[in-house]
This record gives sequence, structure tokens and C-alpha cells, in this order.
Amino acid sequence: MFQPRLGVSLHTIATELTEPAISAVARSRIRTLELFPRIFEGDDAPRKVDMVKVMCRERGIEAASVHVPFGGPHDISVLDEAARGRALKTFEEAVPLAIQFDAPLFVVHASAEPIEADHRSRRLDQARKSLAQIVARCAALKKRVAVELLPRTCLGNSVEELLLLLDGLDPQIAGVCLDTNHFMDRYATLPGAVRSLGDRLFALHLSDYDGVDEKHQTPGTGVIDWKAFLRALRDIAYAGPFDYECKLEGDTVEERINRLETNFDWLCSLL
Repeated sequence: MFQPRLGVSLHTIATELTEPAISAVARSRIRTLELFPRIFEGDDAPRKVDMVKVMCRERGIEAASVHVPFGGPHDISVLDEAARGRALKTFEEAVPLAIQFDAPLFVVHASAEPIEADHRSRRLDQARKSLAQIVARCAALKKRVAVELLPRTCLGNSVEELLLLLDGLDPQIAGVCLDTNHFMDRYATLPGAVRSLGDRLFALHLSDYDGVDEKHQTPGTGVIDWKAFLRALRDIAYAGPFDYECKLEGDTVEERINRLETNFDWLCSLL
């Protein structure tokens, strides 16, 4: 049964993990978090990890996913094998965070961009090779991985290409993270994409946009038909994270969380 719980990419509401910011999350209705390794960087990284772990344990908040760093040197589709090997180390560097928080899912990008048309086939082959290695590692860790639907020329910029990337990989381990503002001019196809993915839909990144390019607007402020999208999620009995990844107005963490909770209530009213 589709029963969404309020989730958020932690770095979108708190760029720094201060005690007041963590306390604000603890007082909120947020139930799941996506963690980005860079938010824990710095000399006080262990203290940040401990503060968030205590908050999650005491408030019953789940670290539902870890988003592996992406772009530039983290591109797992590059043709140079040495560079691809270095990019795969980015995934390995994210593993300790997932273990510390017992997060069951990694979110990865299949490529950076731009991808030139005459290189696309070879880049897809490289990404598939990298994903096979990541899936094998996830199997050993008893975790899963979701490849994000990306915009523009990135690999995995359509459901069809995502399924091509995942072809032959264990469907219990390898799936998709659907970012709702990455569909470019195909936003009307979003409900159909949800139904096509079915059980392969492991995670969501929720935001709205202008139907041209990603904007990460708050849901309801752009072109997406949210009622139709939610109906599609209900049809497939989606049970994964309901994770906001959008720009939230507000000068403080408390103000941004208030915007988040208000928007979540509006989305739930459409069910």
C-alpha cells in the first residue's frame, strides 16, 4: 500500500550540520533522509556523524539512502580505464557512511555530461561495466543501488536507456531513482514512466520545473501533474523513500522545514 513518509535530501535543508540544524530536523515530521558524503566533511566529521546518528535513533528517522558524489572525476562511464577505476573509488568511499547509518540504498549517476553522440554507445558500455561492479559490491554489502534518471545528454536520460543500463543486473539489487525534474520536455510521460519501472523503482527525488530544464522547484510550482504522478505510484504500490530534493524558501533550517512539511501535506491531500 502506498503510504508516503516525508523524506528529504539532508543537504537541501542544512548546508552545515550544526547542533541547531540537527535539532530542527529532530523536531520535524521528517521520517527519512538521503545523505550526501560531502555534508559530513571536515575535521569534525566524526562528531557530525555521531550527532546525526543519535538524532536518527532518538527520533525514529531512517537514513534511507546515500547519494554517491557525481560529475567530473566521479564519472563511471569514462572511456579511459584508469580514470574509470578512480571514479569507482568514489563509490567505495561512500560505503563507510552507508554502513555507519545502516542505509540500505546507494543512489548513483551513470555519467557526467556532455556525452557526444558518437561516443554514446561506448560510454554506455563503460557505465554498464561499472554498474556491474557496483552491483556485485552491493550484493556483498547486502545493500541496493538506484541509478538516477538524468537530464540532457547524460546517460540514463530516459526510462528505456536506464533499463538498458540495468539489463542483466539482479533486479533485487539494481533499480532506478526517478528524479521528477529531469524529464525535460517529456514531463507528461512521468506517470507512464513510473508504471513502466514498477518494481525497479527504488527511490524518488521530488521537485518541479518549467518543462524545459531542471529547476528543482517546490512541487506544485511547475508543470508536473502531481495528482497523476501520485496515482501512478499508488498503482505500483511504491514503498521507497519519498525524498524531496528541491530548493526551499527560508533563511533558517526551521523555515525551510516548515515549507517542506506544508508542501508534503498538500501532496498528501491529492491522494
